[in-house]
Amino acid sequence: MKTEHGKIEGDVEITSALKMHGMFTGNVTVKEGGYLVLHGMATKSLYVETGAEVEILGMVSGDVINNGGKLSITGSISGQVVEQAGETTIAQVASIG
Repeated sequence: MKTEHGKIEGDVEITSALKMHGMFTGNVTVKEGGYLVLHGMATKSLYVETGAEVEILGMVSGDVINNGGKLSITGSISGQVVEQAGETTIAQVASIG
């Protein structure tokens, strides 16, 4: 699994395994086969597509939309969590809204 500590500017699509300790400045889309562990921050919205897996331990400033993947939230979401499809788990310690 690749680990990133810096800042990734603009919208990004993730198709492999990534552990993010830094910051995404645009929208993040995790595609089929992608696996994201977010320890850092996403300043806009995060989209989880079918066949993707996301663990949010850090913070998302926008909305989190699950379109058919596996989503686990332990961190903080400033926007809304929308489950269109897939599996979403929200820990009791998570902060939403």
